[in-house]
Amino acid sequence: MAELWKRLPGTAETELRGPEPETLLERCRAAGLQLWDILPQDRCTLRLSLWQRDLNALEKICAAQGFSLEVRSLRGGCRDREMLRRRKGLLLGLLLALLLLFASSLFVWQIEVSGCEQVSAGLLLRTLAACGVEPGAFRPAIDPELVKSRALSQLPELEWLTVNISGSRARILVREREERPKLLSERPQDDLRAAHSGIVRQITALSGRSLVEPGDAVLEGEALISGERESLSGGVRQEPALGEVQAETWYEISSVCPLETLRIREKGGENGSFSLQIGKKRWILWPGSRKGLDECDKIVHEYTLGMDGLFSTPLRLLWTSGHRRAQTELLTPREEEMKAALLQGLEERIDGEILDHAFSVASCDGLLVVTLRARCLENIARAGEP
Repeated sequence: MAELWKRLPGTAETELRGPEPETLLERCRAAGLQLWDILPQDRCTLRLSLWQRDLNALEKICAAQGFSLEVRSLRGGCRDREMLRRRKGLLLGLLLALLLLFASSLFVWQIEVSGCEQVSAGLLLRTLAACGVEPGAFRPAIDPELVKSRALSQLPELEWLTVNISGSRARILVREREERPKLLSERPQDDLRAAHSGIVRQITALSGRSLVEPGDAVLEGEALISGERESLSGGVRQEPALGEVQAETWYEISSVCPLETLRIREKGGENGSFSLQIGKKRWILWPGSRKGLDECDKIVHEYTLGMDGLFSTPLRLLWTSGHRRAQTELLTPREEEMKAALLQGLEERIDGEILDHAFSVASCDGLLVVTLRARCLENIARAGEP
C-alpha cells in the first residue's frame, strides 16, 4: 500500500556529484525537500530519492552549490499519467472495473455462519433466504432487525441472532438456546422396578420395603422395592427406595448382514471441466466439458474473485474433477467379527455378568443372520414411574 501511495505523485532516484555533500543536504532540508534512501557512494557522490515535483528545486540547489545532477530512474507520476493518456482503452477499462466493483458491493455475495452446533447451517441458510438474506440480495434493502425477528420466530432452537453486513459479506452470528436443567423433585424417589424380566436370585434393600422374594419370576416394569413403609406411630411413611436386585435374565440378540457386498475402487484416470459462475448462473467454458462425468465421483473446487476481509464479487471459477470408479470383487461378511460385536454390545448393556452364551448362524434371502442367546446375572432394579 505504501508503494502505491508513492507511485501516485511519482518518485525520482537521483545521483549527485560535488564537494561537501553534507552542505547540499542541509540546503535541501532548509528548502523543505523530502528526501529518503540517502546512500553515499564515495566522498563526493551520493544517491537519494525524492518526489518528482521537487526535481526543479533540487536542480537549482545543485547549480548553486556546483553539483551535477543525474536522474537515474522515474517511477509513477507523470510517466504513468502519460501512459494512461496513450492508452485510453486501458483507462476506460479500469474505470469500468471500478464501477462494476462499486455496483457489486451493493449486493450480498458471501454469507458466513458461526455459532451453529445443534441447528444445521443449511437449515439456517434456507431460513435466512426466506427472510431475504441470500447471495445476490440487494444490501440496502436488508433490514437486520426484521431478518432477526423473522428468523428467531421460525427457529425456536435459537436464543438470539445477529446479522452483520460489511460490503458484500454477511456474517451471521447465532447462539443456540440452552436446555433448562431438570428440577429435582422434592417427593421421595419412585419405586425400584424391573428393567428386564427374569428370576430373582438375591435382594439387597438398603431403604424401602422389598416386594419380591428370591426365586420369584418378575416381568419388566414390575415393582421390586417400594418406598412406602409402615410407621411405628401408625400409618405409612415415604422414604427413598434404594437397593439392588440380582436376577437371572435371558437375552436373544440378532445381527443381519448381506451375504455379498461390492467393493468399489478407483478405475484410474481423471477428467474435469472448468465453468464460470456469476451469481447463481453457471456457464461451461468450452463445449463438451460436461461429458465423461456422469459415472464419476465429483469434487468441485471453487475459486472466488475477491480479497478476503475486503470485498467479494459474484464471479467464481469452478473446477470439477471426476474420478472414475469400477465395481470389483465380492466381499463376504465375517462371522467372527459379527459374533464379537454382539457379545461386546451385550456386555456394555447389562449391569452384571454373562453366565453362558451360544451363537447360531443362518442365511435367508441373501442375508446372513447371527443370533446370540445368553443367560446373565445382573442388577435389574431401576427407578421409574409406575
